[in-house]
Amino acid sequence: MAPACLKFRGASGDEINIKRLAICTAMELASYAVIAIIAVSLVIGARKRYDLTPVLLLSNLLIFFVEILSAPFASFPVSSPVVRDLAFRPEDLANGRLYTVFTSMFLHADFVAHLLGNMLFLFLLGIPLEQRIGKARFAAVYFAAGIAGTLFMGLVLSAEPRTLVLGASGAISGVMGALLLLYPRDRIPMILGFLFLPNVPVWLAALSWFILSVLQYAGLSNSGVAWEAHLVGFLVGAIVAGAIGRSEVARRAEASRPMNLSALEPLATTPALKNALAAIQAAEQLDVRKAWLEYFAEHAECPQCAGKMKYRNGRMTCPCGYEMAVR
Repeated sequence: MAPACLKFRGASGDEINIKRLAICTAMELASYAVIAIIAVSLVIGARKRYDLTPVLLLSNLLIFFVEILSAPFASFPVSSPVVRDLAFRPEDLANGRLYTVFTSMFLHADFVAHLLGNMLFLFLLGIPLEQRIGKARFAAVYFAAGIAGTLFMGLVLSAEPRTLVLGASGAISGVMGALLLLYPRDRIPMILGFLFLPNVPVWLAALSWFILSVLQYAGLSNSGVAWEAHLVGFLVGAIVAGAIGRSEVARRAEASRPMNLSALEPLATTPALKNALAAIQAAEQLDVRKAWLEYFAEHAECPQCAGKMKYRNGRMTCPCGYEMAVR
């Protein structure tokens, strides 16, 4: 899995060969380290207590650090053997290296223009979307858009089969597309040029992004950005969001129904529990309401044994056998 190592063959002198073999091994280990970071980040992101967006932010930063360390003699991380091993090339579709369609989303070519820009927009767009639709739906939007954008670049660059494609831009564009379709009138923080705007309508942020992509297509920006992946990612994110939208309407209708919390009122014996009870009643999203119900169950005392309870599937339960329906 480390084609860069093949370039070290044929050198003269045993001592030089040994040194280059050591470098080659380090490069292989660096690629496996990146795969391990991706795997661990997905496992951690799947855990209930962690949001996926911060995990993606941290994993991308760690992987970029590995890119730099794996190429001590290179001027830019794009020369890293990690990039050559795990970035996507159009020829990968024919030679069986399909894993690069996924791993390329975690790699970046430079710190300021590529990594920092992508992570900033992931932070600004990803957190609001994940808070609104939940982790699983956010993951579906993010990874579907990223994979689709990369695959489309494989078609666009079919005449240049060894061109490297890397970055999370397609996935982040999908997040923008989902936000626009599901919450066009919501307001989010946004950066336009050098201006930070803390309260911008989603539709305006999406329009600005679209204009930027058009300028790149027209050749007014010589940044080498794969604008095609951005547009495809945006469309796929919107399509996935459209499928999510139907279930989201049902979720909102269910969340808007007032709950009968009279059975919980006697258990709210502290100011914190009373505040949690008010938050449960005021919650407009099912995930938020569920989180507050779980908090209430963990901090309230069981009426039967004074032990700790758990909330699951609309019921408060205790190991002693106590059970209460919450509707």
